[in-house]
Amino acid sequence: MPSITLTADLDALAPISNFIAIATEQAGLDERSAWQVQLAVDEAVTNVIQHAYDQGDPGDLTLCWHCEGDKFVVLLHDYGRQFDPQQVPSPDIRSPLEERQVGGLGIYLIMNLMDEVHFTCDPQDGNLLTMTKLLTVEPRRDTVTIPLQGRIDAATSPELQRTVQARIASGARFVLLTFEQVTFLSSSGLRALLLIRKELLALGGELRLAELQPNIHELFVLTGFTQVFAIHATTEDAHRAFGQGRA
Repeated sequence: MPSITLTADLDALAPISNFIAIATEQAGLDERSAWQVQLAVDEAVTNVIQHAYDQGDPGDLTLCWHCEGDKFVVLLHDYGRQFDPQQVPSPDIRSPLEERQVGGLGIYLIMNLMDEVHFTCDPQDGNLLTMTKLLTVEPRRDTVTIPLQGRIDAATSPELQRTVQARIASGARFVLLTFEQVTFLSSSGLRALLLIRKELLALGGELRLAELQPNIHELFVLTGFTQVFAIHATTEDAHRAFGQGRA
């Protein structure tokens, strides 16, 4: 289990940020989930630094992580003052800023950014905060997957455009076209895909393609369109990439 142990002072924040960034990348978290984990860890470590030990006599803290099935688990261990996060009142996030009470925001963020949070205190074993993030990615609500099949040529490409445009009109902005059952693609089909991509980009959306058969992928290579379209081996890879700004 990868771990890092540091003195609980503010100098620990930067190396811990780097440690958890590498961890989320190795675990395969998407960009948004990785950011959520980084913020939650930073808030938790800051709480230990500021409240667990006396400022003039900081002890150690240890951060470690592991994957457990579909869960990314972070453990933060210290031997400072016992602490019960359930006793911290929820922060006021609705009143005007000048009327809000200070405090409680860090715990609030941790609870809302992570999928599971558990805290235990023991006089001998110290304090242990366990934070869990699910590795499964929920599909975007404005994402649609459209499986294609057969031939996509001059005769069938207009119907493909109409199908996708109808989904766009219904609110879809992130469109995945799967090609597992496509047996033929012509230049007319490529033009239809370009027009669909152009329309989605104008709306701030994305077009991604997945599961191309070798002969179909060869056409994209021959035409240089592998540099234009976001092409993925699997639908899962494509869904993880939506909204992340990567092909």
